[in-house]
Amino acid sequence: MMSDYIQDFKSKIDPDTVKSVFPEITDSETPVWQGSPSFFSMADKYILAIIIFTTHSVFFAAEQFNSPEGDGQMYFILSLVRSLIDISGTMGFVFVMLIIAKINHYANFSTSGKWTTSWIIISALIPLIWYAADILSTLSGLVGSDFENPLPDWNYFWFLPLGLFSSLVMASLTFLYQHAFHYAITDKRIHIRKSFLFIDTSVHGISFDKIENLKANPPIIGRILGYGNVHILTASGLGIQQESLDTGIGIPEELTSSKAKKTPLSVFAWVSKQRRRSSVAQDPSDCLYGIKSPMKIYRLINELMDTNSNSSGNNSDLI
Repeated sequence: MMSDYIQDFKSKIDPDTVKSVFPEITDSETPVWQGSPSFFSMADKYILAIIIFTTHSVFFAAEQFNSPEGDGQMYFILSLVRSLIDISGTMGFVFVMLIIAKINHYANFSTSGKWTTSWIIISALIPLIWYAADILSTLSGLVGSDFENPLPDWNYFWFLPLGLFSSLVMASLTFLYQHAFHYAITDKRIHIRKSFLFIDTSVHGISFDKIENLKANPPIIGRILGYGNVHILTASGLGIQQESLDTGIGIPEELTSSKAKKTPLSVFAWVSKQRRRSSVAQDPSDCLYGIKSPMKIYRLINELMDTNSNSSGNNSDLI
């Protein structure tokens, strides 16, 4: 028998709708809850997109506007920033973007995945490649070559459209990523489904008797806005993210072999160095990620586990 608490969740969903999203749910299962990551759970990725756009905009504005005149620390800082941008040029932009990529990846945030890091690096290198093509085009004219840059002449104005493009791509992919995950709880299992751009798909069905522990850890901002993660830990290792502690800054271990030492450390290898820590998995495909009212769902799963445990015990007594 389901408790009133479970019945309250069950009454708020349409079983047919849930089963249409989760065709793997069997006829013997009764859907109790359905959810997905909330918008605010992906806020850090949207903020990173804003940071990328802001960085592009600063370099665009430095060329378009003169240094502000006046007294005070703010005027001094703005003038200093503009002078540094003038001196460093496109290479300064590349350096700043790589620093952002390095800090973001090394800190091991939820935005520190390989795809996000790769896109920041690509965004950093586009102006450099464009600028290099301009130089090659000029040099080819001096040596009689017929190479001609197919792009317009590079100048700081292009930082603005490039910033719009880079940040919109990141924000769009974040939106699609957020809606790639769907979660359902039935009276027998927890279902986790992922379908990202039709190329990255997975399905997990976790029976309650396989769950060894639960952990709910809404972040501080999540407690305010009402979202958080519920981690399902099983004996098979689902939900566990085993990592060794490594907070040093240096060359990754795979680059310390005798063969790797013969080649210079690449930008990608430098950025790939990351702070390591032991924790539960934060991947949305391994937990109920960023769901609304996580503590209520935590209690719901516990009550369903108790119900299934009592049901199994009663069946054993009958036997």
